[in-house]
Amino acid sequence: MTCIVALIHENKVFMGGDAAASDDKSGLIFQRTDPKVFKVGQYGIGFVDSFRMGQILQYNWTPPKYTPTVGYRNLDKFIRTKFVDSVKEAFKEHGYGNFSSGTEDGDEGGIFLITVQGAGRIFSMDSDFHIGEADVQYMAEGAGQELALGSLYSTAQVKTPRKRVRMALEAAAKFNMSVRPPFTIIEV
Repeated sequence: MTCIVALIHENKVFMGGDAAASDDKSGLIFQRTDPKVFKVGQYGIGFVDSFRMGQILQYNWTPPKYTPTVGYRNLDKFIRTKFVDSVKEAFKEHGYGNFSSGTEDGDEGGIFLITVQGAGRIFSMDSDFHIGEADVQYMAEGAGQELALGSLYSTAQVKTPRKRVRMALEAAAKFNMSVRPPFTIIEV
């Protein structure tokens, strides 16, 4: 399990992740050396679920180039179409996920947070490939999600974005056995 946190600050996004990798079947938990948050092209990605999914996104996926134009909806449409299609294609090509070929079960991938350089927005991709965006300036995913969201809400007066992200991850690690340091924090 894990905790991924993202926070918008002055048209930048600070994204952080923990280092835990756990096995629900055996109860084992390990500290991983490979980060769950990273930059690829003009995107910041923070993943939960499978490390294989994260490795495909980090090393085997060629993301589409986003060129900003006037209008808020342009990025919305781009993320929900070209971006999603490119992720699905990379997952199919590298044998990750379940693709239903038209059955009512639908396609399944994984869960991750997305930010686009210079956009100052946070998107979340769910396992059915839908894109969401909350009406707050932060988001969290994973086993520590609720704890991190509570921390981000209650630290709104803290001026330093890296500190807020770290505090959210520390809160999640303190009270959730599936989240642990060290933490990786990136700026996009």
